[in-house]
Amino acid sequence: MADSKIIQYVQKFAWDSQTAETKHLTKRAILDLLGCALAGATHDTVPGVVKTIQEIDGPGCNCVWGTKVQLDVKGAIFMNAYTGALFDMDDGHRKAQGHPGAVLVPAALTVGARLGSSGKEVLEAVAVGYDVAVREAVRIREAGGPRKGSSGWCAPGAAASVGRLLKLTDEQMANAIGLAEYFTPQAGQDRSVDFPSMMKEGIPWGAYTGSFCAHLAKGGFTAHRPHLADTEDLCKDLGERIEVDFAYYKKWAACRWAHPALSGLDAIKAEKGFGIGDVTKVELRSFQKGLKLSNVAPKNSLEAVYSIPFSLAYWMKHGKIEPDDLKDPVAMVSDPQINDMATRIEMSEATEYTAEFPLRCIQDVTVTFTDGSTATKAQLEAPGDPGERAFTDKEIETKFQTLAEPVVGAKWKAIVDTVGRLDELPDIKSLIELMSIF
Repeated sequence: MADSKIIQYVQKFAWDSQTAETKHLTKRAILDLLGCALAGATHDTVPGVVKTIQEIDGPGCNCVWGTKVQLDVKGAIFMNAYTGALFDMDDGHRKAQGHPGAVLVPAALTVGARLGSSGKEVLEAVAVGYDVAVREAVRIREAGGPRKGSSGWCAPGAAASVGRLLKLTDEQMANAIGLAEYFTPQAGQDRSVDFPSMMKEGIPWGAYTGSFCAHLAKGGFTAHRPHLADTEDLCKDLGERIEVDFAYYKKWAACRWAHPALSGLDAIKAEKGFGIGDVTKVELRSFQKGLKLSNVAPKNSLEAVYSIPFSLAYWMKHGKIEPDDLKDPVAMVSDPQINDMATRIEMSEATEYTAEFPLRCIQDVTVTFTDGSTATKAQLEAPGDPGERAFTDKEIETKFQTLAEPVVGAKWKAIVDTVGRLDELPDIKSLIELMSIF
């Protein structure tokens, strides 16, 4: 199994052989997740989760980004993945239908810092992690059965990432990925959407599981032959299609399925200028999965980010949805005007858009104003998708500053600069030190 195409690709992937675009976008994936994690570290739930981990494992020497806390390596991986996904601003991938960065980046950087890995080694680890994780997601989906959330297919990617840093042999790498396929969380995605919670598609556990499997493999723990070793069709474009190049990035702290409609409201407001009090109703035509996010009365901010009606109503009043808006879980959902507007957002399926899902998430939005006039934006797709809707470097940096500056102050710019020259660093500890609060 060690001679399979996927294992040989993972083992031979070389940073110096990659295109300038892939190098740039791998650094972008890391920077974006670091910003999300720094913002997430300020959430009220973080101290309680840290306390629980400390009660189980005791103290450690691995940084929980954006805090003064240090945990053992598995606790730090768990926490950095938890905070990275907490505000739902982390990256995603349409082909995989989920969020690879929040699993892969914390696993690679936390272990890399402990091992003294170079920046180039970490960049290679992150990039191959995306390639394994995305193909694992497609494999699982094509096999049928309940859809798995991000951790369900990202754990093998994290195993590959950490395996690279541990310098596993070919046989050990095959075992690491096989172990991660077997031990990966079940992470039912639809159930997670129906009942939003701190689980966040199992992302923290997926990051820990992948890392643990790589360490097990290094110690001689064996596994079945990885499924990916027998999926030639999924692996035939390895080296030609680098999946980190196709990640999308988020503008608002809300589920990606709300972003096309939010972009439509943004465009209409730019043309007409309106407030929430000027709107009678909003009609949304969406791909079928978007209709699952139809809760008009979320009880807290975790539920709110998985509600399209609430997200649209909140944006109409405030013109933004940012981490600061989610920090008070009750206040966010307690505005009578927003709650009333959420009940006046009508959602229906557009079958032609369902046929395009998950590779494309398309919606139409029509706003009816109190004066009887209407405005429609059709065939909307989310800003931040790869290609013509991709964010500029300036937009990514502005997002990072918005997320990071309240936590690390002026160090945010040093983090941007350090990630930009990550492939020049002999050791990534200097980057991790910038992520700490002293």
